[in-house]
Amino acid sequence: MKEKVLNYIKENKFEVILISSITILALILRLLVIKNYGDLWLDELYSWYFAKQKFVFGTIWELLKQDLHMPLYFIILHFWTKIFGQSDTSMHLCTVFVTLPLIPLAYYLMKNLFNKNTGYFAAIIFAINTFCIYYSVEVRFYGLVFVLALASAFYFVKMLENLDKKYVLGFIISHSLLLYTFSATPLLTLFYGLIGGFYLLKFKKDLLKAYCQKFLILIGIAVPVVIFNLCNIIIMHSNLCSFQKDIYSFNWNVIFDILENYFTSQNFQIYTGALNIYTNMFELMHDGTYLIFVFLPVFIGLGGILKSLFSKNEKLYLFLLPSVLFLLSVLLLASIGAMSLLTKYTAIIYPIIIVTASFGLSQFNLKPLAYIIFVLFIGLNISFLQIQPMNVYNLHRIELGGLTKVMDEIIKPQKDDLFLIPYSGNKVMRYIPQGNLIHFYMDDGLLLKDKKSLTTYFDKEFIKYLDRGNVFTYMYDDISGNKPFILYHIILKDNFLSKMKKGQRFIVVSYRNGFIEPTLKSFYSKEIKANNMFSFLMAKVMRDTLMIANIYLKPITTYTDKNNLYTIFVYEKQ
Repeated sequence: MKEKVLNYIKENKFEVILISSITILALILRLLVIKNYGDLWLDELYSWYFAKQKFVFGTIWELLKQDLHMPLYFIILHFWTKIFGQSDTSMHLCTVFVTLPLIPLAYYLMKNLFNKNTGYFAAIIFAINTFCIYYSVEVRFYGLVFVLALASAFYFVKMLENLDKKYVLGFIISHSLLLYTFSATPLLTLFYGLIGGFYLLKFKKDLLKAYCQKFLILIGIAVPVVIFNLCNIIIMHSNLCSFQKDIYSFNWNVIFDILENYFTSQNFQIYTGALNIYTNMFELMHDGTYLIFVFLPVFIGLGGILKSLFSKNEKLYLFLLPSVLFLLSVLLLASIGAMSLLTKYTAIIYPIIIVTASFGLSQFNLKPLAYIIFVLFIGLNISFLQIQPMNVYNLHRIELGGLTKVMDEIIKPQKDDLFLIPYSGNKVMRYIPQGNLIHFYMDDGLLLKDKKSLTTYFDKEFIKYLDRGNVFTYMYDDISGNKPFILYHIILKDNFLSKMKKGQRFIVVSYRNGFIEPTLKSFYSKEIKANNMFSFLMAKVMRDTLMIANIYLKPITTYTDKNNLYTIFVYEKQ
């Protein structure tokens, strides 16, 4: 095997040098993003929290309790942090390590499946595309999805040629890993199964039975993922907060956002962190900069896809069709509120779309024209970064990294300080050097999946009857008279505040003020119904916590960070 590899390198020196250079360029670009990245944001704090568990079974268990995602990436991150530590940079490098193979894989797999130019074009796009770069650095699983989705699509097409054992095994392994990385994969699995079955039924009937037998293995592997997703769907539609209805709202302009992210350096959601805000590409064409640097690359990318569709290449159709059906399905499901959708949730089809466009661009009859168009496409992507005031290279994400400095210099936490952080407290504590966290905190994951997490705030008996239909009436009509919940008042007072010693401090951290303060301002108005229930509940918890603290403790100081992401309230026992 070693000799075979060495001989291949000798016979293909230019190719190996070029792909190695593209891969090194990709690595350098990702390291530049890490250098300026800033601290971990909330989703990444989830990744850290799951990975930091003492044993890998703890990682899986916490994931099942608190999240909607599959465990593979978090298991990898768990073992990575055991070896290389839990620093922000170390965890970013873990993502780079598992995603960098996308570049050489894109070349060698697509060279095998289509042609060299498709491989070169795809590898270069993956190396420099800012959407790909960002998710190859973020401490989340989307970059790993790129790699596994590309490998899965390749092996699927090769498998259908003659059910060669090595390709069948490659598809089962790569797609199984994808199933346990990305929750939405079973939908794609369904389309792979149907398309493969119809194709063999029409063109290779003698292989159909064997194909079905092989695919049953994959279906068996997918069963736990399907069960997990079904449980989440049931819980999300019956609990207080529905992730897709209360956190996200669907807008068909997400299609334009997908095109911008896939084919340009315009990544609005990444830069701003804003959800549910999409622009209409056609409404922005009056802007010359947008027309040249965004619309034109999108036009070239779509042109490549159209060229592919008219190529009459059977392999291309088998490669692309499952992803197209997947995209159409998730758009329809999101439009009726059956699932949440952001551009990053389409990561599973991203590499397929890029390869399809690359294949189309490689099909122009005049080869110089193909190169000219591709160079223009890449040039516009790179040039846009020079005139864009905010991009992935200068984006310095600041969420809670400054909290440690504030704590050290202003709050000066002591070992006996009591911290209450209603929103994601067990994650926020990463940036607090010492103190004791009161294990009462809520976040969107817990609200979705664990009513027990609310027993500190709601009466246990009442929780049995509490649902999306009556929670507003209960909280607004019965509680809007400036009274905190009686049960919460008793629990916080008896279990914590009354047991504090003289001079001991009670510190409340309000993380993500954007969730809370606007809701508090309209608390006594029926306009609250227009806000999502999650914001409403978080606002109420925060308001009542401060009311109770002001009754029994002396306010010492209040600090709000300059970006208004968090406020710290410090109280002392007299």
